[in-house]
Amino acid sequence: MRTITFASIKGGTGKSSLSILTANLLASRGSKVLVIDMDVQNSTTFYYLDRAEDVDQRNIARALQTQHFAANVLPSNRQNIDLVGSCFELVDLRAISEKRLSILLPEVADFYNYCIVDTAPTYDNLVLNAITAADLIVTPIAQSQFDFKSARFLASKLEAETDKFLSWRLVFNSFKQGATEKSPASQYVDLFETSFANILPVRIPHTTFVRQAIDMGVGITPSKEKRRLYDALNGLVDSISDLLSGPRR
Repeated sequence: MRTITFASIKGGTGKSSLSILTANLLASRGSKVLVIDMDVQNSTTFYYLDRAEDVDQRNIARALQTQHFAANVLPSNRQNIDLVGSCFELVDLRAISEKRLSILLPEVADFYNYCIVDTAPTYDNLVLNAITAADLIVTPIAQSQFDFKSARFLASKLEAETDKFLSWRLVFNSFKQGATEKSPASQYVDLFETSFANILPVRIPHTTFVRQAIDMGVGITPSKEKRRLYDALNGLVDSISDLLSGPRR
């Protein structure tokens, strides 16, 4: 099983949306996928469960506390995807050892091809659990000063405090093409590309179809109006698969 963690200290970057869309696309290609929601906002959990109360007794907080991981896995409402959902009790576990998740995941590793971990927009021991357990860390970025500063902060933390810096990638999300080379959107692309050597060769376009897919279950198909998004998401999954096809880091 290969583990992909979506992480950013900035909110609103699209971590949950990309976690869901990546998991769904991998599952549609025939992979068995485990999704772990480590964000107390529970967005990913509610997307995959038809009955929200199912997560009350079986969730990621219980898994981390009891160290019985498999007992907290729930079937999702999508084929080939299982879920370890989030809950409010996660707020009481911010001081937990950052290695707990990586110690527990081998219990279920033989049952899945991929594990997708969604995280909260912060940097604490819960996020470090997801980072420590990851084979690949993906940070969605927008063309803004706040995204640039938060990416630089995360880079400094990963390099100084973990051994995961080389497993970290950025991906432009909600991307807007600049009208000219001097437009702010274009200048931020240049700023990121001259500052970071780990940007994936994929740009997820700014479109309402992402929100429709998450909120209303609208499919992302290769139809004319959705083609750019369809191609970008497939490019993202292809890039992730290629990166994880080699030896473990």
